[in-house]
Amino acid sequence: MKFLNLRVSQGPVKAPPSPAEISAGMLTHDAVGPISLRSINNLHENIKRRVYRGLLPASLLADFNIDPITYIGQNNSPSVEVTALPDSGLAKIMVLAPDGAQDPIATLELSDNTFNSIDLNLMVLNQPDGSRFATDVDLDGQPTIYGTVRRNLVEEQKAMEHGLAPGQIRSGLSASKLVLNQLETFLAMMGHRAYYLEPLTYASAWVFERRGFAYVRGHKLMDTIHVEFQPGGQLHASLDVSTPFRQSDQWKTVRGRAWAIHDGILDVLDERWDNLRMVKQLGKSADVVTFPESVY
Repeated sequence: MKFLNLRVSQGPVKAPPSPAEISAGMLTHDAVGPISLRSINNLHENIKRRVYRGLLPASLLADFNIDPITYIGQNNSPSVEVTALPDSGLAKIMVLAPDGAQDPIATLELSDNTFNSIDLNLMVLNQPDGSRFATDVDLDGQPTIYGTVRRNLVEEQKAMEHGLAPGQIRSGLSASKLVLNQLETFLAMMGHRAYYLEPLTYASAWVFERRGFAYVRGHKLMDTIHVEFQPGGQLHASLDVSTPFRQSDQWKTVRGRAWAIHDGILDVLDERWDNLRMVKQLGKSADVVTFPESVY
């Protein structure tokens, strides 16, 4: 079954407590109502540390010799940074790479949204070893913001040829399922039934489909993309080898389509890759598939 639109509704939803209300007494009285990140962020630093410890899979930390309780890693140094400022509805947690490498192993950023729920703003999982591609800065050293503001065509082509997707600077950890399962456990503890995100690229939308997400906005566009990449479609015809990112066989794979879309191929449809939004209900899969029998 395809979900062109999906509303998450479980009956009346209790408003999250204000920062002043969250207390042991409130938690004793109510085990169901959702708790906002802002409420957590206004608690004592040690309480926040205990709560946000639940965001990271212990096995992921152990793979890099990081203590899941103290966050102490190699060379006896702190290896996890948590940003959760008072009066803020945002929480960011980073697992730092060993030996001072510039890119974190993992970055998660969550925020409260206006629907009494949680947004996953960012999830980046980097393999710290191996090649790095400077797609994060242009040739003048200016940030590209994952290629959304500026582009580094030279590094992007190298990354594509190395098997990376748009927005990646390193190979991934192949741990998205592990991290998202842990996130759902954390959100269940917080009393939330669903969470939302906006996929950065076509490849990331495909990954999140496989992880059980449905589209709040964008399902029609994804279906159109699939149809138009078939032989005879407008996108297929636009794979005209005019750039390195528009090779004739790219319609066959998720990454190939993603690079063509990143290169602006949707202009032929008078469309842009923006305004997509996805939702995941805890413990459930929407079974959405917009690229049947796909190859990554």
